[in-house]
Amino acid sequence: MTILIIEDEPAHRDMLRILLEFHGHKVLTAADGREGIALASHGPEMVFSEVGLPDMGGFEVITAIRQLPRCGDIPFIFLTARTNRDDQRRGMSAGADDYIAKPFSSKDIIDAINARIRRQHPLRERVEQLVAERRRAASAEWSHELMTPLNGVLGGLALIEAEADTINPRELKGLVAMMRTAAERQFALSRKLVLYFELEGLKATVPITSFSCVAGDSITMAAERAAEASRREKDLTVTCDPGNLLLFESHLIGAVEEVVRNAFKFSLEGQSVTVAGTRRSARYEITVTDHGHGMTDEQMADVAPFRQFNRELRHQQGLGLGLTIARSVAELAGGRLTLSTHRDGAPGLRATFDLPCTD
Repeated sequence: MTILIIEDEPAHRDMLRILLEFHGHKVLTAADGREGIALASHGPEMVFSEVGLPDMGGFEVITAIRQLPRCGDIPFIFLTARTNRDDQRRGMSAGADDYIAKPFSSKDIIDAINARIRRQHPLRERVEQLVAERRRAASAEWSHELMTPLNGVLGGLALIEAEADTINPRELKGLVAMMRTAAERQFALSRKLVLYFELEGLKATVPITSFSCVAGDSITMAAERAAEASRREKDLTVTCDPGNLLLFESHLIGAVEEVVRNAFKFSLEGQSVTVAGTRRSARYEITVTDHGHGMTDEQMADVAPFRQFNRELRHQQGLGLGLTIARSVAELAGGRLTLSTHRDGAPGLRATFDLPCTD
């Protein structure tokens, strides 16, 4: 570990340097605050600083170091003969991680370092995990998902082209059906990508207020379309109060269809999926309820573009954009999308759009 010592007393500075080097650390030393700030730009992993420095106070030093690149969250420990609580509170308010009073022992210093390391390890592991997840999402399965349907279309065409003179009508019909399925899947994926980027672009513009759609008609159309695509028409129940919403009809249909498709995808045939549109004064709630696998609290909080959960356990086609699209549509209308589990603890998921109503 690289540790920066900012200490104006040569004896204390040398003692700390020798102690830390003995324990295997690389040490940078500064005799005053300005030199310490300059050395901090090299990116130490921890800083020990005297409070009463000759040129500028330790509180000014920590403020300046915290503003440097890569130094916003490094552990910072004050060393001082000042032991009153006001000084300690001021140090902690400035962002100090610890406050060691002089005279101190070697054990005090080593214990402080070990305590900071123990606290940082879980955070570092979590950050590394998040970075790895985002890298996987960026590279991830979506390129594979886009290419696979095309392989089906091109493969079928290649077979037809190679065996055009000998292929019988039954085989030809089978190949055409395979190609149609692949083409429809490709179209659905492309449409979802186009909608995602369209919504991302609209977020940067003025919210749409000059368009509205009939809630009940759009919700019913979206739910029935999702049920038909999933071949689960018998499992669907839809009830809607009248109301108009500040959205393009296509956006509302797309958002509800994505959520209902997810409800069918992650539940079994025979398990009900309920879609309800409820008018509540000037608000309109659209609730989609299923009794499938559900999601953990962590997963519900971590919904993101191209992010799919438990893919290693359950094969999933798609881009992982459905809930992101639904959330973007809700926000575009001045509302929100929330995910929750059932209040009685039963398996499944409850997705709720809370949207402003125009009449």
